[in-house]
Amino acid sequence: MTRPRLPGTLNRRHFLAAASAALLPAPALAQTGTSDVDVVIIGGGAAGIAAARRIAEAKRSYVLLEASPKLGGRARTEEALGLRVDLGAAGFARGEGTLATSAQGAGLELTALPSGRRLFAEGREVRESAYDAFAAALGTARRDMLVAVEGGKDVAASLALTGADTATATPWATTVAQLLGPLGGGRALATLSALDLASRDAPPDDTTSPAGTGTLMEGLGAWLNVQKDAPVTLITNAGRLHTVTVRGQRAPIRARAIVLAVPAPVLAAGAIRFNPGLPPRLVAALRAFPAGHLEQVAFLLPGNPLALQPNEAVLTKAGTAPPALLRGRINGSDLHVLTFGDAPARTIAEKGAAAALPLARDWLRGNFPRADAAISEVVASRWGQDPLIRGALVAALPGQGAQRRVFADAVQNRIFLAGDYVPVSDWGTLGGAFASGEAAAARALRLFGDGPA
Repeated sequence: MTRPRLPGTLNRRHFLAAASAALLPAPALAQTGTSDVDVVIIGGGAAGIAAARRIAEAKRSYVLLEASPKLGGRARTEEALGLRVDLGAAGFARGEGTLATSAQGAGLELTALPSGRRLFAEGREVRESAYDAFAAALGTARRDMLVAVEGGKDVAASLALTGADTATATPWATTVAQLLGPLGGGRALATLSALDLASRDAPPDDTTSPAGTGTLMEGLGAWLNVQKDAPVTLITNAGRLHTVTVRGQRAPIRARAIVLAVPAPVLAAGAIRFNPGLPPRLVAALRAFPAGHLEQVAFLLPGNPLALQPNEAVLTKAGTAPPALLRGRINGSDLHVLTFGDAPARTIAEKGAAAALPLARDWLRGNFPRADAAISEVVASRWGQDPLIRGALVAALPGQGAQRRVFADAVQNRIFLAGDYVPVSDWGTLGGAFASGEAAAARALRLFGDGPA
């Protein structure tokens, strides 16, 4: 079997280190009455934007329906703390799909991220030997995962990583388990499929937008034919056409194909009705991929007490503090962002800043006790409470990893799924979501032949 890599490789002193279309012509305004289009794209995140751009380039009629007031999905840039803050996806891999080239073709500015994360323990960067020890622990986890899924078997990731919770565990085994589980998949390893994790081959983020990744995605959608505040309530198979009912609009939109770029947890929750219903195989697959929980907490840390370079990322050794990943000194400012996963993230989603503030303080005190800086204000994401998102990336339950391939199947011959949950290897990434939107659009266009409308 092909042996996939686990997310993240390490070289000395750095780990997890590591390419559109020109500006589109302005299309006709979206209609609010009965309309016929070639393609309806539902969902205005990265996948939906990519699909709409691809359909527009092919000169086919389309409309992009977004239920919220903004494009971008979980790539969202907010004005907070006097700065522009990304409270979701904050970067992507330049070589992953065509997101970077699309942004450059649209005249949007990009900037490189540092080549890897720094590793800290007890308030200071670890020695060279500790980087080597972490590399060994990560390599052991990778080996154990591949052995566990040999021949297509699937078990809980916690069972595959045999050294994470034993008396003979290496000093870095628990940190590796946190990185792969709560901080990587948003759930505990016991609830994650070893096969799904082992199949993941996502390159590390090495590119971002200085204006914010959410702003970047809105820029890519600026010239598209979009209806915002347009939640879809019903999709009906009418034979050669599908009809799409939008709340508040009298008549449905008729389309020859649909790109369904809605988060998997939203589909699983039945937020959109289908007539006839979705195939049982797809329903089962959606239920086998529950949402993980990842929430961002942004705060200002003046004076650079952690001695970080701009946009550096930090992982700290597992200890008493809640596990989190840090993005420090965003664009050289005092802005820092912590990403919490699993149980802490669920608490943040439920209670907001009231829970995020003490968690951020606990993390700072537990990992940098000599950093005499008080965090007095935070801004937190609440993706788990957003009915249009319902969590973070989705990962398979133990024994269900092979079902991710179901998402590549066409539904009722004319509905094509897109989103960060569809790719088998680079799931859970912004670049993977964008590429899946382009792929879904290409499949829809095949229904119409090679020529434009």
